[in-house]
Amino acid sequence: MKIKLHHNLLLAGCALVVLLLCFFSLEAPMRFAREQQRREQIIRVRLLKIRQAELAYRRVHQVYAGTFQQLVQDGFLADSLQFIPFGNGAKFDLSATVQISKSGQQTPLVECGATYDTYLGDLDANAVANLTEKAYASGAYAGIKLGDIAQNDTHLSIHP
Repeated sequence: MKIKLHHNLLLAGCALVVLLLCFFSLEAPMRFAREQQRREQIIRVRLLKIRQAELAYRRVHQVYAGTFQQLVQDGFLADSLQFIPFGNGAKFDLSATVQISKSGQQTPLVECGATYDTYLGDLDANAVANLTEKAYASGAYAGIKLGDIAQNDTHLSIHP
């Protein structure tokens, strides 16, 4: 029985294709995690600039700005910083309020964030859906944000 050379080459080619498919399926989640980390670092820098603008606005007005228009008009923030990097023109979600305690003390609060869907939307849809579902299951924000109105975060920390 004589095995022809082209059969061996065809079999080797199939084995190589299967090997490459296995490699890419194992490497895809690592590539997604690296890209997520890179994008979140860029967004953190932007959120820190928004934080500085909000703190400057609060020093002048004793409350946080509830819209980017207020920050831009008063010269505290450049117009381009309200847009989410990798968000295709989407703006950060910004909200501000003043909470009044039982003793009557007023505490200004602000929250600014971007959801996973917004800044990771052009990546693997299944991985983004898994991140979002995991965040909702744990009761966390499905993205990255500055401050937290619900938790009375007066330090304006950045939450992953």
